Amino acid sequence: MDVYLLEREFTAKEVQGILRTLTGGEEKIGLALLNYYARTNLVPTSGKTKTRGRSRYTYSDLLLLCWLFRMKREGLPVNRFRRGIDYLRKRLPGLYQSPRDMVLLTDGKQLYLKHRVVEKGEIAEALTGGKAGQYVWAYAIGSLIEEVNKIILEQSEGDAKDKREAA
Repeated sequence: MDVYLLEREFTAKEVQGILRTLTGGEEKIGLALLNYYARTNLVPTSGKTKTRGRSRYTYSDLLLLCWLFRMKREGLPVNRFRRGIDYLRKRLPGLYQSPRDMVLLTDGKQLYLKHRVVEKGEIAEALTGGKAGQYVWAYAIGSLIEEVNKIILEQSEGDAKDKREAA
């Protein structure tokens, strides 16, 4: 993982563009909605720098918003995300070690972040063990991180090209 991404902060407009790309333009993502999520502490801005008096979004904030919008697209109700957002926020530093191998599991009540190689026995237990027959949902959170990183890189390259052409 590029350290540059971990330290980068994003304006609400940049986050809006990344989310629109991630959702394929299908989801209406207005600045008012982002402001609402920040104001209600669903995904507050936690950056150190400000733009127009507002804190910027950190990379972690961006990933949480991307996960939130991906779950909305899957049809899961936003009001159930608060625990999931808090859970992910606490565990995001660990995700950066090997994001490709991380899986988020939930049975609708509990959330578990597992490494699909190291903790494959625990994943199998969650899917087939004592909770067999109960709906368990698995999400490859690492693939989302890789997709978001690719979007950021592509947008950064496009911005740099626009600046060169303007000069």
